[in-house]
Amino acid sequence: MTKSKKFDDDTSGRPVATSSNGRKEPLEGTALVESAIEIAGRWPGRLKDDEGNPGGLIELPKNVRPIIIGDLHANLDNLKAIIAHDDNMKDVKAGKAALLFIGDSVHDDRTGHMRETDGSIAILDYILRLIVDFPHNVYYIRGNHDTFDVRLRKSGIAQGVEFRDAMEVSHGAEFALAVGRFFESLPVFIIGEGFVMTHAGPPRGGLVREELINIRNYPEKYHQLQWNRVNEYHGNPSPKEYGEKDVRLVLDLLGMPKDTQFIVGHNPLWNDGNKTGVWMNVIGITGHHILYSGSGSRAPYITKADGKLVVKMAVDVYTEAYSYD
Repeated sequence: MTKSKKFDDDTSGRPVATSSNGRKEPLEGTALVESAIEIAGRWPGRLKDDEGNPGGLIELPKNVRPIIIGDLHANLDNLKAIIAHDDNMKDVKAGKAALLFIGDSVHDDRTGHMRETDGSIAILDYILRLIVDFPHNVYYIRGNHDTFDVRLRKSGIAQGVEFRDAMEVSHGAEFALAVGRFFESLPVFIIGEGFVMTHAGPPRGGLVREELINIRNYPEKYHQLQWNRVNEYHGNPSPKEYGEKDVRLVLDLLGMPKDTQFIVGHNPLWNDGNKTGVWMNVIGITGHHILYSGSGSRAPYITKADGKLVVKMAVDVYTEAYSYD
């Protein structure tokens, strides 16, 4: 794209580049990322922090059907299946539904595939285009894998660093820097009708709306929202774990009704033999659910039907194949 181009909107709401000869083209490369950053900053319901910047909390507009998508970890096929399922795409286009990404759409988490980056680049490009195409109906909250931080490691592999390096090779350093800014621009919590969602789990000790909006001023709670895991063994929780008391406390401090559903991702459920990608009422915590939509799952998502939150599966059971070579 040349410097002579300026940005405009076509009739579908998609930002496009207008060149000096008046020809309109879809945004590409760094311009696409920058447009997504700008859109993320003005998502409907995103509250401003005390300094007037986009804050960490989104209060989802009412009368919009949520389509909550769990961790995808580079599985673009599952994402496409969810979008194509039932009337999801039709309702997004009509402004009746919103795609809500719970974070961690990048970085393949399957054993033997963690150094692969093509899938991450492809799914990131797809999501950025969704954000740009539907600026009022696609939301993304930050997960622990939405970073280039060298401290992010899985099986000893610095996936964030390798992802950034691969993007620099394929798209250039400017593009990679823009993606880093996109990650940093993301909120971390959504409040909707009948549910709340964050990537990893509630911070120990709870938090209030003011802290969520100004989450950058609370680095420990910001970290926990992206990294905490449920204490499955009911022993003394570590600083990286939460329990039912933390779930209830957050809902209480936010003034949410007792039957509010608390939805998180962060956990690759296939590790435990779960073939659906959904763990309802986690360790007996009523209304607390883990959603994983990546490889090994049935591409689950949570939405509303007849005013109630329901789980739907976008793909049939995978055919299993075993190799003994």
